[in-house]
Amino acid sequence: MAQTASDRQRVHEFLTGRGWRADERTADDPAWEFPGSFGGARCNAVADATPVPLQAYFSYGDDGAAVFCVVPAGNLHGSGCAEHDTAEQVVTLDGFGDLLDDLEPRAAAHDLRALIECRYFGPC
Repeated sequence: MAQTASDRQRVHEFLTGRGWRADERTADDPAWEFPGSFGGARCNAVADATPVPLQAYFSYGDDGAAVFCVVPAGNLHGSGCAEHDTAEQVVTLDGFGDLLDDLEPRAAAHDLRALIECRYFGPC
């Protein structure tokens, strides 16, 4: 999929309309996160250690083409149990709202403490 400025704007308006916020740490590459992840609870982010919120961003596929990705809230891919695991999903810009309809309530229901215990003290 070719990424255009209008794609970025359309995605930005769609996500912010759902309550998402722009992730300002990645100003060069548009990215957003769902602030309702973990019931709105926050923790200090430690790379490769703490659970990640539901997030979306533009990236590049294996062929170098621009793609749009969604990462569910939870533990980093490969840590903890399958229920709390995250795996990047490459999605089309048309109709990814259905995926968010599923992922947003799940992200909001995740408990930070349970995710951390799952990661460090064994899978659920």
